[in-house]
Amino acid sequence: MEDSPTFYMSNTNNVTEVGQFNQVLGNLMRKLKEIAASSDSRRKFATDNATDVNLNFQTIYGLVQCTPDLSEQDCNDCLERAISEIPTCCNNKIGGRVVKPSCNIRYETSRFYNSTTVIDQDETLPSEEGNY
Repeated sequence: MEDSPTFYMSNTNNVTEVGQFNQVLGNLMRKLKEIAASSDSRRKFATDNATDVNLNFQTIYGLVQCTPDLSEQDCNDCLERAISEIPTCCNNKIGGRVVKPSCNIRYETSRFYNSTTVIDQDETLPSEEGNY
């Protein structure tokens, strides 16, 4: 797992309901981290959104991703570090990114990703044998 260098980017617009926003964002990021870290190497990422009445029904969209070579624990640790850096890079902003060599996170109040195809956990990958 590579933890540095780290690249930050944040939206220039500020959050209006800071406490509520940070609570919803934190819950969303923790949920996504658990999904991505526990996935197999074909799907070490997760996307979702959260809406809360305390945010006037504003939606926060989130994405977390690890490189496929990471173990569940290393992915979890990398994403945990990235999430913990949100206050440093993106405090009170409606969007932000923390990009590390082995993982990255992003959140915005507007949708920035397409729907994803769900991979069947029982599906096997095609063999590389004879494909040369």
